[in-house]
Amino acid sequence: EILPQVFFSSVSGGLDNTASGDYSSVSGGSDNTASGENLAISGGEDRLKDELRIPFTQDAGGWWVADIAMFRFPKGVVVGVKSPSCTYGEGTLSVNVEDDSLGNCPVGDGSVTFGHGNVASGKHSSVLGGYGNTAEGNFAAILGGSENSALGDYSSVSGGSNNLVSNNHA
Repeated sequence: EILPQVFFSSVSGGLDNTASGDYSSVSGGSDNTASGENLAISGGEDRLKDELRIPFTQDAGGWWVADIAMFRFPKGVVVGVKSPSCTYGEGTLSVNVEDDSLGNCPVGDGSVTFGHGNVASGKHSSVLGGYGNTAEGNFAAILGGSENSALGDYSSVSGGSNNLVSNNHA
């Protein structure tokens, strides 16, 4: 059987390891396979970096570090807890505390929420901090505070508590 040519791949130790992808390596452990391009496995047992093209490696401090690459998340990204009562919009970002009862909810497409218990339901709306704020208008923004509402399109609240902006462009 003629095997395909593999460029600059290496296995430097261990047992039953395979480095079959171009520029891939396995440095130890057992039963590891690095079959995709530019992959590295530094040890362990039964690790597989294959067609998945895992873009992260673990550094010496235990942090998972991304390879030099761009990432695209068409649906959205949630950091922290996912709110069970939220219907997330497309292309959203939410950063939450670890209590699902206080989770943020970026409903509007392209919306962003930080803090806790905040809702951004307008398209491209944002709540950048605080608690219990609602940015309902399209392109509405709340910078922080608590229990504030920006209901009009292009409306904003810069902070405070229990403030309401209901007109457009206000």
